Amino acid sequence: MIKRRSGQSPYDRWLEEKYRKMSNFDPSDLAPQFIPYFHSEVRLKVSTSYPGGETFVRFGTLGVTTGHKPVFLLVPRRTSTGSSDILRKDDVILAVKQPGSRHYMEVK
Repeated sequence: MIKRRSGQSPYDRWLEEKYRKMSNFDPSDLAPQFIPYFHSEVRLKVSTSYPGGETFVRFGTLGVTTGHKPVFLLVPRRTSTGSSDILRKDDVILAVKQPGSRHYMEVK
């Protein structure tokens, strides 16, 4: 469960802080379907399709790049460094696994 302070989600508080610190901050490349999982420990099962017809299914938790134009990342393991996958606006969340759960629950 995502904790809310003062009626704001973790994502909204993060945006507020970034706008305050960076005059040229632009979150337009952040895929909206991933926002509910921002700063949570929920694991995601994500499908990515490419123009050549290839489809890949990947698993991980949500991360975000730093800088003035961030993008969401899919981090495979908590201890992972480097080689995270960039999440795009056309990626699809297939299922989620809550912390402490053993099984992924399909997202409709």
